[in-house]
Amino acid sequence: MLMRVTIDGFALTPDVAEVMKAVRDDRTFAKARMEVYPGGLAGAIAHYHDKPSPQVIVVEEDNDDATLLTRLEDLAEVCEPGTRVIVIGALNDIKLYRTLIGNGVSEYLLRPLVPRQLMDAVSTLFADPTASPKGRLVVFWGARGGAGSSTLAQNLAWAIGRGQSEAVVYVDLDLAFGTSQLAFNLDAKQHVAEALGNPERLDGVLLDRFLAAYDDGLKVLSSAGEIRQCPPVTLEAVDKLLDLACRMAPVVVVDLPHLWADWTEHLLVVADELVVTAVPNLASLRDTKALLDLLTTRRGEGAAPRLVLNKIDAFKKTQLSPKDFEETLGVKPALLLPFEPQLFGQAANNGQMLAEANKGAKINEQLSSFAVQLSARSPARSKAAKSKSLLDWLRK
Repeated sequence: MLMRVTIDGFALTPDVAEVMKAVRDDRTFAKARMEVYPGGLAGAIAHYHDKPSPQVIVVEEDNDDATLLTRLEDLAEVCEPGTRVIVIGALNDIKLYRTLIGNGVSEYLLRPLVPRQLMDAVSTLFADPTASPKGRLVVFWGARGGAGSSTLAQNLAWAIGRGQSEAVVYVDLDLAFGTSQLAFNLDAKQHVAEALGNPERLDGVLLDRFLAAYDDGLKVLSSAGEIRQCPPVTLEAVDKLLDLACRMAPVVVVDLPHLWADWTEHLLVVADELVVTAVPNLASLRDTKALLDLLTTRRGEGAAPRLVLNKIDAFKKTQLSPKDFEETLGVKPALLLPFEPQLFGQAANNGQMLAEANKGAKINEQLSSFAVQLSARSPARSKAAKSKSLLDWLRK
């Protein structure tokens, strides 16, 4: 994800203009600022005569190579030093490509092109080969209050840590009513409200001190659930907190409050995985449809939210069926969880995860399988299984 990069695009043809707009609206560029203008390379030259240039300029040109090079020189005269230029053209000539690169052009793309080509070209400009890989951001949202989204997030965060034998960070962003401290039975001294209240002081070392270990695989940044001590939450503070968390663990699980604000909407768009939890009634169906209608185009292809239907058969005679949700939303539920108040109540009262409260419960297999999907990794094998595999190979 590009962080606050400024980009201007100047298109000549409708097809390229649509590609630029698709890039601008993609969730990967949600933190960037991108404007699309007509006029191509000539339009860019005129535009920057009296305006400052952004970090990246993308221009389309359809004239011959001599005109292209001349106009690029004119563009250089009106742009600030350090501005990066990507050229889109129709001339498939290796000599031209080498000349453009030699003259300081960052990339030359041939028409026709698709949004992914332009996105990759811009992203490459800001890629840091020395930076450590960033973790996968998994966000949980309840279609309505009481859907069980927090309980699901907590158990799946624990299941990912256990199943992958890797570190998972759980962040409870429900400052006023978060349940993570109770659910994990923690006595945390610092909470998420303190981290978000002083974003200028926050760094990796401080965040690590804020995290409370639940077990070897899971660390928790909990909420105190204190309505009288809730600092204002800003998008910049949340961005910084989660960016640091994603550099500390392969998977970061975020529990969002049922609150509509700029920062919650932003996380719903940019999450690598979005899990929407609903219960099988009409109100949940309505709210889930409203959310999916809003997010479908903004999250892009291949990033559709995963729908979980919780508390199945709590009201057998009046509940809606999974088929009703699928036909209305066009999305098949990824997980159907039965109504088991005794199991969930026992785990909540003991400060345990479901599999810790009852190892033999069938729901554990469902959660383990879903955890693998969310982490986008294969299930980790146990040490015993690895040893057995090695012995079999040696015998052969």
